[in-house]
This record gives sequence, structure tokens and C-alpha cells, in this order.
Amino acid sequence: MIKTILFVCTGNTCRSAMAEGILKKMLEGRTKGDSKFNIISAGIYALPGMNSTYEAILAASELGVDISQHKAQQLQEDLVKKADLILVMSHTHKDYILKKFPFAHNKVFLFKKYAQRSEFKNIQSKDEDYEIVDPLGKPIDFYRAVAIELGTELERIIPEIEKKSNKYGGEI
Repeated sequence: MIKTILFVCTGNTCRSAMAEGILKKMLEGRTKGDSKFNIISAGIYALPGMNSTYEAILAASELGVDISQHKAQQLQEDLVKKADLILVMSHTHKDYILKKFPFAHNKVFLFKKYAQRSEFKNIQSKDEDYEIVDPLGKPIDFYRAVAIELGTELERIIPEIEKKSNKYGGEI
């Protein structure tokens, strides 16, 4: 059963912070707030307490999502244990988690690959094809594109996590 979803990127100031905020916003109307789910994010090399980047805050706000109060947190074992589903932005993040927390092997997925797995079952792609590129240091339009990509992929994920979050939905 999926109750806690953890998004992971490098610094927890751009991609994972936007994904967390966007998913919370998307679930508001569907699940009476986001009370059905615990949505969190972390970074493998995060500096705890850092704010999201200005560009991430702006790009998210243009989608109606406020991440201005987000504070970065370092990925820790307790977060990995608590999560039912861990969605990472790159194969580097996945490799890091699997090496450091091997018990998480059945619940860590590349974010975009997890979102698209039912649509593209027969296509053989490399993990790199499913990465969400880090916008850090890039122009605001790149952040906007990443925010839109995150939203598009989250729309694909929501039906599956809703199905797997109810009592009879099944496991990941």
C-alpha cells in the first residue's frame, strides 16, 4: 500500500522540491487535502535548511504551487524506511540509494520511468532516457520546462498511487 511518497534529487532545492509541491497541489482536490498521502522530498547531498532556488519557486508558482517555505533535507535512513515509494530524478540517485540502503531495492524507481512504465512496456530504453535533468544554474525557461515535465509525469502517476493507496489496491 502506498501512503508515503519520497522524491529524491541532489540538493532538494529544485526538482524534488518542485515534485513534492506539485503533487501535493494536484492531490488537494482529489484526496481532501493530501491527507491520504504523506508527500516528502530530500536530497542525497542536500544542505539542510536551504530554501528552494528562486527559479524553482518562480517556476512552481506559475503552476499555482507555492514552495517558498520549502527547506531542504538530507536523505536519511529513516526517510527511506518510512517511504512506500521512492521516486528519484536520475540513475545516480537510484544507485546511491541502492548502495547505501539496499533494503529499499523494491521501492526505488526513476521518477519518469515509473510514470511511463505502463505506457511503454515494450520499449527498451536506458535509464538515462528517463532522467529529469537538473535545472540548477540554467535559465528560468529551463526550470519552467522541468516544472511542466514534472507535472505531466505526475498526472500519469496519480491514478496508480491512488489505486495502490486504498485497502485493496495492491503493492508497488
